[in-house]
Amino acid sequence: MTPNYARLLDHERRYGVVAKVTLLLLGGALLALRPAPGLGLVVGLYGLVVALSAAALLARRPGAAEETGGSRWLFWLSQGVDALYVTALITTTGGLSSPLYLLYLLLALKSLLYVPDVEGIVWLPFAFGPLYVLALWLAHGSLGFLADLFFLTRYLLLLGLIVGITLFTWLLQNRLRELDRLRLALAQQARDLAMQTQTLQRTATDLGDRVLELRTLQEAARSLSATLYLRETLRTVAERFSSLVDSPRCAVALMDADRSASLQVVTAEGWEINAGQPVRLEEEDALQTALRSGRSQVLPYGSVPSALVPLVRAWDASGLEVIPLVARGRPIGGLLTAWTGGEAVAQQRRSLLESFAYFAATALENARLYGEVAGKSRELEAMLAGIGDGVLVVDASGTLLLMNPVAQRIFGLSAAPLGADVRSALPAEGLAALLEETAAGGRAQIRELPLPSAGRSSDGEPYTFQALAAPLYRNTEEGEQVSGVVVVLRDITAQKELERMKSNFLSVVSHELKTPLHSIKGFVEIILMGKTGPVTELQRDFLSTVQEQTVHLQRLIEDLLEFSRLESGQVRLRPVPVSPAELARTVVAKLKPLAVDRQLTLELAVPPDLPEVEVDPMRVEQVLTNLVENAIKFTPPGGRVRILAWDRDDAVEMAVADTGIGVPPAERERVFERFYQVDSSVRRRYKGTGLGLTICKHIVTRHGGRIWIEDGKGNGAAPDPSLPGSEFHFTLPKVFTAAQPDEAALDFDELRTSGRA
Repeated sequence: MTPNYARLLDHERRYGVVAKVTLLLLGGALLALRPAPGLGLVVGLYGLVVALSAAALLARRPGAAEETGGSRWLFWLSQGVDALYVTALITTTGGLSSPLYLLYLLLALKSLLYVPDVEGIVWLPFAFGPLYVLALWLAHGSLGFLADLFFLTRYLLLLGLIVGITLFTWLLQNRLRELDRLRLALAQQARDLAMQTQTLQRTATDLGDRVLELRTLQEAARSLSATLYLRETLRTVAERFSSLVDSPRCAVALMDADRSASLQVVTAEGWEINAGQPVRLEEEDALQTALRSGRSQVLPYGSVPSALVPLVRAWDASGLEVIPLVARGRPIGGLLTAWTGGEAVAQQRRSLLESFAYFAATALENARLYGEVAGKSRELEAMLAGIGDGVLVVDASGTLLLMNPVAQRIFGLSAAPLGADVRSALPAEGLAALLEETAAGGRAQIRELPLPSAGRSSDGEPYTFQALAAPLYRNTEEGEQVSGVVVVLRDITAQKELERMKSNFLSVVSHELKTPLHSIKGFVEIILMGKTGPVTELQRDFLSTVQEQTVHLQRLIEDLLEFSRLESGQVRLRPVPVSPAELARTVVAKLKPLAVDRQLTLELAVPPDLPEVEVDPMRVEQVLTNLVENAIKFTPPGGRVRILAWDRDDAVEMAVADTGIGVPPAERERVFERFYQVDSSVRRRYKGTGLGLTICKHIVTRHGGRIWIEDGKGNGAAPDPSLPGSEFHFTLPKVFTAAQPDEAALDFDELRTSGRA
């Protein structure tokens, strides 16, 4: 709190001078009744000071607001002189026995009167105790009185009274300040209450108007939601807009579907400006600006598009006022009303019309979208009716939502049981499980379903359909969620029969070819050994070529026989604990000569401490052999082939890396298909049946692992940087999980019907 010394000196003139005169008279009385040495000098000096301070205070202009250094000095000098005077009286009138120490209480009361203006002055009375001790010391010449019980009693009494007076005065002043603050707060609250009363009155009036507006908007929204046809919605919007502005000179303009080409205008009287006389928006800058402003805009007669001029003339108007229609943040048209040169729409009605424009824009956009969806729905129904595959759509709970005529014929139904549970309506083996797995997993599934209801093939087996099930998604607050499943059923009965016939043919032909090949190979070896007579170098060269091609043909036949056995499910896995490092060493030892012959480096980079895996060792060795042979075949001389392996917690991952020609990214999934060749031309450089990787994939998959291709990462240290190289990776679980013996059978049909890994 900043002291106001001008006001303090005014108080000092009124109360301080009176107190000083009282102290002076008391000193004079003591001098007359009990003269003491030095008392006359003290009283005389104090009288002089009183006279001077009274003269200075009385000479000061009352109520002066300016604070000066002299004012500050005079105030504190006055307080100090009073305290010193009382101390001198006690010293000269008996010291310890003098009752004049009580005058300190008078000074305390006087100084506490100034507490509201000088907050620090509340501590001034606490200096009177030390002054009292000083007075007694001067009177007695020593401090021995400090041990006197009489002094201690007086001192404590003086201190207690000073503390009590100070505390009481401080509390009183705080209470007075609180009362002042309360009085000011009450006055402020009274003013605020008056203002709030006025505000509430205005709010009540505005609220009444708003309720009427909301009721009007509610009725308009109800009428707009009663139809979903665009033309009818346009007429309803025009009629409602006309009732809101209480004028028939109103219309609604709607952009084309692309929101840029032209406008379709419908008036409240039913007059339409259609596509026969389009309003080209790209040629009308003023209209474009008005529609895209988001606020009501006025188009004077000169800015009105030529196609709308007849409308303005019919209304006998000076222009148009345009209220934009905005849907999803983009303008789709506007509400038009006649402008006669003043304010066409009253300001208090403008917010109502802009709110109505929001509802109208939403209704028009919904009507347009409904028309588009209805058209797309009809197109979709026509497409579904015309395709040759059966189509089913169910929701997440399994309720049938859509079924095309082909699907009805497949299940032998005269009508689609829409709304029924698919489990009871279509009792097809495996269909319900396919739908549930697709909905739960959220990814597409491919299965083969035998459907007796569709008929039976020539061999008496039920028709077989390939079922492709894909999930349908919808956006929610939690993200995308599966809302249903669509299933496409394709009849593959004839294809299955052809594949069965082909497999039988391959099996028979392969067996029939093995016998003559053995004979050819044996006779060629006998001739080369010279047991039939001398062989010239030219004959030896020809016979060596025959021998190499015979071996190659024998390998092809072995692949075909293996493929035939896999397809028929004749091969069963015999899992035992095996060391992957030992399998890799076996393959390296077996194929090392082939790599040397091709001028390649074959390396083993498998940690010897890899844990054992429970697999069929012969089949896993077959996988490694096929992959390494492929790497050798597709790697130019000077390159390198490596076998690598890693421990992957519950599985072991193995890889064959090479520095060869690599596999294009677009072909990496298809190379595992049956008979597929990246280069399938007749003159291709690398020969083969295209079954090796298919066999590898099937063996790995039946072990519970997976196989894939990655780009070469420098593991082969390719001598030619232009060759990307490739890495074939596959995983083998450490524990074989087949529960039944039949599950260990290698059935090639199961791989084909379960989709690609």
